[in-house]
Amino acid sequence: MCGRYFFELKELPAFARLKHKIEQQALFEFAREEVFPGNQALVLVNGQEDFSLDVMKWGIEGPYGKLINARSEGIEKKKTFRSMLSKKCLIPCNGFYEWVKVGKQKQKILIQREDAPLFYLAGIYNEHKEFVIVTGESVRQMKDIHDRTPILMLEDQIPLYLQDELEFQVDNERLTFTAVDNRKAPVPAKNSQLSLFDEDER
Repeated sequence: MCGRYFFELKELPAFARLKHKIEQQALFEFAREEVFPGNQALVLVNGQEDFSLDVMKWGIEGPYGKLINARSEGIEKKKTFRSMLSKKCLIPCNGFYEWVKVGKQKQKILIQREDAPLFYLAGIYNEHKEFVIVTGESVRQMKDIHDRTPILMLEDQIPLYLQDELEFQVDNERLTFTAVDNRKAPVPAKNSQLSLFDEDER
């Protein structure tokens, strides 16, 4: 599952191509730092020179409420997502968040890649410019945090994924886990946003 992520443009070589595209397309109105469902977010879509940029809303209206994630397993059989599979997108980020229970409290964890200050979350989108993040079953250390994980992509996988030449595959290699200050954003109550985190069409 992925219910929140972090995106900040940094003065590092890994961000140079993305920053050039942003300036080239004059796209400046998108969510930065902690990105929430419902925000207008920067995404990569198939286009000239490997990719183009767009700004889309995170989350779609499903038959039983809002959806922000889609399970990769059997996704092609889900009526809600079937028509979106031909419209792949990638969401740039520095890391994503999960929460773990520590005693009676929930601790916010920032999950990043040890080998990449910038990486991408696999997504699909609809004709209304709304996207969901595709998830898979967690492996390795990520299983201790949550049983679901966003599908992660690196720079060299951008054209393959956007041109529909790459399958959804879980990559939980080289992840780092950092406890962060819960006060920076409220932890969702257990049942307060259940529909937001429901991935399955029933």
